[in-house]
Amino acid sequence: MIAFPALGFLIGLWIGSYLPFFPFSIFLLIGAAGIMFSWLEWSNRLSAKQGVLVFCSMICGMVYWTGATWMHNQADLERWIGPRPMNVTGSVIQPVRRTSDRVVMVADVSHVTHNHTPTSAAGNLLVTWRNPDRAVYQGDQIQFSARVRRPFGTINPGGFHYGAYLERKGIQAVATVSGSDQVKIMNPASSSVWMKFWNSIDQWRGQVQQAAVDTLDDPSLGLFLGMVLGEQGFISQEIREAFMDTGTVHIISISGSHLGLIAFLTFVLVKGLVLRLPGHWLAWLSIRITATRLAVLATLPLVSFYTLLAGAEIATVRSWIMILLFLLAVWLGREQNVLMFLLLAAVIVLVYHPQALYEISFQLSYISVLAIALVIKAFQQFSQENEDTNPVKNSISRTMGRWINNTWWVSLAVTLATVPIVAYHFNQIAWMGLLANFFVVPYVGFVVVPLGLVSAVIVLLTGADSLPLGVLNQTVLEGLTRIVQLFAKLPWTEWHVASPAIVTMLVFYGLLVTGLMNVNRLRLRWSCVMGVVMILILWFWSPRLEWDHDTVRVTFLDVGQGDATVIELPDGQVVLIDAGASYSKLDMGQAVVGPFLWDQGIRRIDHVIATHPQWDHMGGLSWVIKKFQVGRYWSNGVTRENVFFQRVQEAIQEVGLKEQVAWKGKEITRAGPCRLTVLNPPFAGNSNPGFRNSSQGGSDLNNQSVVTELDCGVHSFLFTADAEREALGRLNQLPHHRTAQVVKVPHRTAQVIKVPHHGAKSSLNREWINQLNAEAVVISAGRHNRYGHPIPAVLDAYREKGIPIYRTDQDGAVWVTASLHSPDLSIQTAQAQLLKPVTIDGLTIETELKNFKRILGDWI
Repeated sequence: MIAFPALGFLIGLWIGSYLPFFPFSIFLLIGAAGIMFSWLEWSNRLSAKQGVLVFCSMICGMVYWTGATWMHNQADLERWIGPRPMNVTGSVIQPVRRTSDRVVMVADVSHVTHNHTPTSAAGNLLVTWRNPDRAVYQGDQIQFSARVRRPFGTINPGGFHYGAYLERKGIQAVATVSGSDQVKIMNPASSSVWMKFWNSIDQWRGQVQQAAVDTLDDPSLGLFLGMVLGEQGFISQEIREAFMDTGTVHIISISGSHLGLIAFLTFVLVKGLVLRLPGHWLAWLSIRITATRLAVLATLPLVSFYTLLAGAEIATVRSWIMILLFLLAVWLGREQNVLMFLLLAAVIVLVYHPQALYEISFQLSYISVLAIALVIKAFQQFSQENEDTNPVKNSISRTMGRWINNTWWVSLAVTLATVPIVAYHFNQIAWMGLLANFFVVPYVGFVVVPLGLVSAVIVLLTGADSLPLGVLNQTVLEGLTRIVQLFAKLPWTEWHVASPAIVTMLVFYGLLVTGLMNVNRLRLRWSCVMGVVMILILWFWSPRLEWDHDTVRVTFLDVGQGDATVIELPDGQVVLIDAGASYSKLDMGQAVVGPFLWDQGIRRIDHVIATHPQWDHMGGLSWVIKKFQVGRYWSNGVTRENVFFQRVQEAIQEVGLKEQVAWKGKEITRAGPCRLTVLNPPFAGNSNPGFRNSSQGGSDLNNQSVVTELDCGVHSFLFTADAEREALGRLNQLPHHRTAQVVKVPHRTAQVIKVPHHGAKSSLNREWINQLNAEAVVISAGRHNRYGHPIPAVLDAYREKGIPIYRTDQDGAVWVTASLHSPDLSIQTAQAQLLKPVTIDGLTIETELKNFKRILGDWI
C-alpha cells in the first residue's frame, strides 16, 4: 500500500519542478489525471482508496516542491551581492573539504557588516579559503571579509552549469578569501549538542587526513583520502581519468555504488562464513539469530561508520538511507518487497532535499543500489529454487564459484544500469567496467577499504601522528593504481559518445524493466534485449546527425574569460580556434570544448588554431589535443616558458603533430566555396617565419594574434582573437599572393565578427568599427571577470553602428548557422534555450509553447 502514495509523491515532485514553466498545461494535466483515476475506479481497475491516495500524493508532491523552492528563495544573501567586500559572520554547517592549498566550507550566514553596521542575514554561502593557516571544522563560527558573488557557470548547449548545480545544493552565494589570518574562528564549536557531535566527527576526519598526508605519497594519498574520507581534492586528474575510462570511478568516491558494493560484499562474506561454521555451532546460533540477520548486523555498523568518516554529506547519507532500508527489508524477510523499500528511501531522501531529484549523485546512487538489490533478489530466488530441486552440499570451490558469478552479475548490473546516466553527464561509455570491476571491486572491498578503515580507527584510538600500516597502505594502493592503469591502456578503453537524448534513455530503461518483468515470456524478453542492444550500438556510434553539406555553422562557446570557437564547414571539416583557460581545478577544454564536440558527433578536428600564447586562449588546448584526433596545429610561432604553453607543446609532441606557423595571407583550409585565411600576424620571411621566443608584454602578444577570416561567398566571419589597435589597423592590408608584397586593398568586413580582446579598452579602434558593415558581433567574456570586460565604451561604439551584440557572459554560447544558398543567418544562444518562468498575463500560452519547443529540443 505504501508503494502507491510513494510513487504518486515522486511523480508530483517531478511535475512540481516544471510548474513555473508550464502552469496552464499542468493544471490541465491534473484535471485529466482526476478523470483518468475516476475511470479506473469505475472500471474496477483501481480501488477508490488507491486512486485517492495516488492523486492526493501527487498533489502533495507538487505543493511540497513549490514550498521548498519558495523557502529557498527567502534567503536574503542576494541583496549583499556586489563589487565591495563585506564582513560576514556565520557557522560552518557541512563537513569542510580540504585540498593541499585550500579549504572549502558552507557557512550559514547570520550577520553581514556594511559601513560598520551589522545587519542580520540568512542564507548558505560557499566559502573558498586559499592558503589557509589554521584548521576549520563543521560547527565552527567564523568571520571574514570578502566580496559576495552570485553562483555562476558557463552556459553551453547540453553543458554543465556550475551555478545551477550550487543552487540545487542550497547555495545562495559564493565568496573567496586568500592568505593567512583571513578567516577568524569566533567560537570553536556551536553550543548545539548536534553541532558539537558533527564538530567532533569533522575533527576526527581532519586527524586521519593529516596522518595520511604525513605518511603516504601520491597517487596513493589521493586514493586513500577519496575512498576512506570522501576527500576528492587530492586525486590528480590523470588518475581520475584512468578510473573514469575503466568504469571504476565509482570506487574512488563514497557514493551509492561504493557503499552498495561494500555492503554487498560484507553481507555475502559474513553470511558465507556463518554458514561455514561447524554444525553444532551453527545449530546453537540458529536458535538465537539467523545467518542472514547476523550478516545485516555486521553490515550496518560498518556502512554507518564509513558514512560518518566520509563526513555524512547529503550524497553519502542518502546512499546510507537506501542501504539501511534495504537491510531492513532483508531483516524482516521481506526481500520480495525490496523495490517498495527503495521507493520509500527515495521519498525520505527527496523530502529532506527535493532538488536532489536532478543531481547526478542521487541518480547514480539510486540506480546503482536498485540494480544491486535486483541482482541479490534474483540470486536468492535462484539459489532457493536450486536447493529445493537439487540439494548439493556446499564446498569451498562451489562457494568461490558462486561468489565469482555473483560479483560478475553485480558488476554487469551496475554498469548496464548506469550507462545512460554516465553517457548523458560525462559523454562516455565505460564498457571496460564489465571486466575491470571484476578485479577492482573485490580488491577494494576486501583489501583496500578494510585496511584503510583499520588504519583510520587506530589513528582515532591512539592519536598517532602518522598513518599506521602506512607502508602496507602505500603498497596496496599502488597496486590498485597499476591495475586500473593497465586496463586504461587497453585499446578503445576510452570511448566518448554524444549525450543520449532523454527519450532514448526512457526507452532504454523501459525495455530493461519490461524484460525483467517478463522473464518467462521468451519472445518478449529477447525483443527487449535486442532493443537494448540496438540503443547501445546507436550510443556507441554517435553519428553527426546535425551536419549538413549545404550549411556552415560557427559556435562561440562560453568558456568564461577566454575564447573558444568551433567552425563546422560544409564538407564536414572542423576547425577549433582556441580552447579557453585551464585552472587548477577546471580545464575549459575538458569541461566545455570536449563535451560540445562529442555532442555533435565530432571525434576529429581537422585544424586547431592557437591564436597566441596566453593562458585564457591556449590553456585548454593540451587536453583537447590529447583526446581528439587532430589533423594540423597552427600557431603564430611565438614561444613562451609558461607552464600552460609547455603543456601544449608536450601534447603536440605526444600525439606526433607538426606545428604550422600562420601569417598574413596564409590559407588554412578550403571547403567548397568556403575559404579560411589568415589576416594577422604580418608575414615575417620569404618562406617560414619560424618560431621565436618571446618575453613580450600582453599588448605585444595580443597584436601578434592569429586573426582569421572565413569567406563562404555570401557569408563571412571574422575571428579577431585579442588583436589590439595596432593589429586592427593592419587588417586593411593583405599580401600579394605572388610576391608577398604588402599592398593597400579596400577595407574588408564580415557578416559576423568576434569582438577583439573580449571588449577591452586596448582594442577599441573607432575608425575600424565605423567601417564595419556586420550583421552581428559576438563578445567572449567571463561573468564577473576582474577586468571589467566588455567595457561600456566598446559596447557603445557597436551600438552606435546599430550592430546587434551577443555576449557569452550574458547569452551563453552563441552559434550562427548559414545556408550556402541564402544570405540569411540564423543566430541562436544557449540562454535562449533555457526554460523561462511563465507570468500570468496575456503571453502565458505563447510562453508555454516556446517552453515546449525548448524542452522537446532537449529531450529529442
